Amino acid sequence: MSDAILKALDSVEKKMSDAAVDRATFADRLLQLEQSGSAHLGERPSSTTGIGAEVVKAFRASEELFNKTRNVRLEIKAAGDPVTTATGRTIVSGGVGAPGANLLGIQNALVTRPASGTSALEYSRYTGQQGAAAVQAVEGDTKSALRPDHSLIVQSAITIAGFTKLSRQSLSDSREMARAVETVLMRSVNTALDTMLVSGSAAPVFAGFSPLATAYTSLLYPSLADATSEGVASMQAAGFNPDVVVFNPASWLTLSVAKATDGSYLSGNYLGAMPSEMRGLRVVISPAMAAGKILLIDSSHSELLIVDGYSIEVGTDGSDFTKNLATLLCEVRVIPVFRTVGSARLITTA
Repeated sequence: MSDAILKALDSVEKKMSDAAVDRATFADRLLQLEQSGSAHLGERPSSTTGIGAEVVKAFRASEELFNKTRNVRLEIKAAGDPVTTATGRTIVSGGVGAPGANLLGIQNALVTRPASGTSALEYSRYTGQQGAAAVQAVEGDTKSALRPDHSLIVQSAITIAGFTKLSRQSLSDSREMARAVETVLMRSVNTALDTMLVSGSAAPVFAGFSPLATAYTSLLYPSLADATSEGVASMQAAGFNPDVVVFNPASWLTLSVAKATDGSYLSGNYLGAMPSEMRGLRVVISPAMAAGKILLIDSSHSELLIVDGYSIEVGTDGSDFTKNLATLLCEVRVIPVFRTVGSARLITTA
């Protein structure tokens, strides 16, 4: 009986001793975790694995052996195959280039208003007058006769359009490409509209604001700016109030960078933005305008009716459906109106 009790006591003592060892091991591991956490506190997580991390990983795997023998050998091997951008890379689209839509063109000098559902406009263009008012010398005498002359003008709507063929894959895969094409199309249509308004068109017939304008040559002022002021004065004497002047880009550049004899800029602005007004007149830049000439306009006598505004349409036709091609069409439909002869003057210098 006494032997059995002694054996039981020995067993309990052994278990308590093992528990004490386990507690000591647990406390040691907990301390290591705390130290590891404090060492990495504040560091940003990284997806890469350094040498230190590899050592810790290898030590964790051999920690039990180390606790028993207090001696362990670690060997860290480098990767045999290097990782390069050929095996893993991130591709980002660099974008699609296209010139931006701008505000160039004589259409920006005209008053615009919608005219939906109109195929042609009929109006009377003032061309001059017969007679003039005069002082009545004696009461009862015949008054002076005066009659304005008009020409009946029937102006048909003019359509300006352009198109581009694209594959439907490019339309669905790259909206940026589609937007670039749309921008180029709209800019091209704008340029064609500017040319038509300045120089005219054969069918439907429109003479163009430059041919319709009254030609005027300044014999007094060689400068375009002074010639413009002379044109304003002559138009005011004829009963008009010009408010817009149209320049070719090169002509406007010549005026903007003109210098005095001492080298200073006549515009008084060297590093500032290009001016958009000149002597109270709104400046419009038109590439279709002839260089060295100025078009003065009283905009209250001219209009640009917008029958159909700028529109971009996508469609297929015929065999393009089986070829998986789409057509991008950009067009605008307008009616130019020039109501009064003399309300625009084309000025040149001698």
